Amino acid sequence: MNTLLVGRIHTSTWSPNPPDFPSRPPQPLLYDPKDMPSEKGFPIPVAILHALAHIELGAMDNYWDTIVRFGPSQSDGLCELPRAFYDDFLNVACDEARHFELVTGRLHELGSFYGQLPAHRALLAHAHKTQNCLAARLAVIPLVQEARGLDAGPRLVHKLKSLGDRESADIVAQIVFEERGHVSCGIKWFKHLCASTKRDPVGYFHELVKGTFPEGLPGPFDLEARLAANMDPTWYQPLEMPKKPTIILDKPVNPVTPFRKKNGKAILIAGSVWPERTSSAAGVRTCDMIDILLDEGWDVVCISPSRLNAHTRALAATGVHCEQVDPNKEEALEAFMCSRETPVHVALFDRYIAEEMYGWQVTKLAPHALRVLDLQDVHFLRKAREFHVCTDKKDYRTTLQPSIDVEPVASVVLRELASVYRSHLTLYVSEFEKTMLTTRFDVPPRRLRKLDYIVPDDKLNQFPPNFKDRRHVAVIGSFKHAPNVDGLHWLKDTLWPTMRQSLPPHTELHMYGSYASAKAIKSLHNPHMNVHVMGFCDDVHETLASYRVSLAPLRFGAGIKGKIIDSWAAGTPVVSTSVGAEGMHYHPNQPWGGAVADSPAEFADRVAALYGNADEWTAAYEGGKVLCRTHYDLDSQRRTLLDVVGSPTDVDNWIGRVLESSQFRATEYMSRFIQEKNKNLTRTPQL
Repeated sequence: MNTLLVGRIHTSTWSPNPPDFPSRPPQPLLYDPKDMPSEKGFPIPVAILHALAHIELGAMDNYWDTIVRFGPSQSDGLCELPRAFYDDFLNVACDEARHFELVTGRLHELGSFYGQLPAHRALLAHAHKTQNCLAARLAVIPLVQEARGLDAGPRLVHKLKSLGDRESADIVAQIVFEERGHVSCGIKWFKHLCASTKRDPVGYFHELVKGTFPEGLPGPFDLEARLAANMDPTWYQPLEMPKKPTIILDKPVNPVTPFRKKNGKAILIAGSVWPERTSSAAGVRTCDMIDILLDEGWDVVCISPSRLNAHTRALAATGVHCEQVDPNKEEALEAFMCSRETPVHVALFDRYIAEEMYGWQVTKLAPHALRVLDLQDVHFLRKAREFHVCTDKKDYRTTLQPSIDVEPVASVVLRELASVYRSHLTLYVSEFEKTMLTTRFDVPPRRLRKLDYIVPDDKLNQFPPNFKDRRHVAVIGSFKHAPNVDGLHWLKDTLWPTMRQSLPPHTELHMYGSYASAKAIKSLHNPHMNVHVMGFCDDVHETLASYRVSLAPLRFGAGIKGKIIDSWAAGTPVVSTSVGAEGMHYHPNQPWGGAVADSPAEFADRVAALYGNADEWTAAYEGGKVLCRTHYDLDSQRRTLLDVVGSPTDVDNWIGRVLESSQFRATEYMSRFIQEKNKNLTRTPQL
């Protein structure tokens, strides 16, 4: 059916006559948003799912209307829509229909139905208002409405889980994750329209959004989800609705922070998201750095464009000051830094995106501060490997050399290298990445410092070598991280069938990780193959300590492999690919905390040897512990970090100074452009 429809799109004449509004059943009753009656009489999961079903139905109608209403030749005569436009939005419309079916099916399971509760007319009104302008339709539907879903989705998932409704939470999580693709599709075709009419996409988007939402867009914004949908903060941060003043009736209780000596120095840590320990190895590493700095008397200040949340409250309880700072409002950071009693001696940028957002302002406001870029991993290396493996369908073993072709991700290469050169020092975690940066991209070795992961001594002594008490095989990692998702499917479809033949018959494969969507569970969970998706685990080390072997089946990636270090800390040997072992101190024919394998037969052989041989298992157990004590001990990393923050600024960094000069300050001028444009949009015309 879909093929027939798309096959008929480019006829000689295009005479659509869609109705102004789609047909609707008698229920639900529709109201203006301000007149919506209360839903207090219904269970919270039912109210959430009913509202979501209404949104999915509206989105489905809006995308079908877009397909039919806007013909291949636009009225302005400047833009031709190719067949790919209709293919893309036909797929999006089908996604919305499937989402509607998922949600209404769950409503029926909860004893409800779509139409039982009232709903609002806003979605219909927005579609009607944009029926004469495709650019406005794309701006309002995928880039505002769908993007709002990315912001609200995690809160809804958390709410449903807190109510004990994991089934509904999984459905919502799946929908929110898939709608990243819808936003990305909207970005793609909005840029296509702007390129055809020679308009600035971000500026035109702001203009169109102001026409429909004059008060701005409500936050908070999910920066990570929007970045994954190719929507960087310049699209939406300047449009954020001003915060309404709140009346505090009770005096807030300040968190009780431990007393620490002060050394009279401050470090500014800037990131696109707040540092926290639950989502990634990089987040754990940053939090460990903060703890070291606090113990040494540093005044630690974190800034981010993200809203303050539970993570910032946890940081505040340790004595860290957190401030939301819009990178496109120069006066915001200036006012904040001027209000601080302790001057900023060091600025640490958590990945290159943070340096792009805040680096030029720090250079202006604290010119004598040491600027340190924390790579976490080399992003362009990870992206290049993903491209070659997933798009070019190459064997991942061909991507393991520093000479890897990075041209497909050249824009990321240039941005990340520019951040490296603008910074006085750069922190890295992998010797392979250091070699590539110094030998291929001519980064001076003296401006690179290695700062690794930290495993506390008490953790290493917590789990004994109890080979006989352990059983089954585990793999762990966030389901939002592309290398993990790819690795899990490769493991289930290709590696595990061969492994099972070499393991005891009842051996099971358990998959752990946050954000396991219903779709992921459905595609990976297979009890007949002894494969079980276990979902989120509260304590990663306690969980891994019950397994005999851990796996890291990564075909692409870079930087820290937290899953490997966590396995070693729990006393669990790891079988990993060469990609996973990169940067993890692996040397052939030398003791390691497990084994490296790159084919199904090798994986089966290495896993079977560790699973069935107590002596080999114990040797790998000890090897992992030795590596943790040698490379990831607290004292070594403390000395390195304190040496870094005590370093003088590099006055001979001429390339960095060139990139800071007016001819190359693109990130600053983009921010200034957005500031001025926002002023013009809000300025009253003078007659």
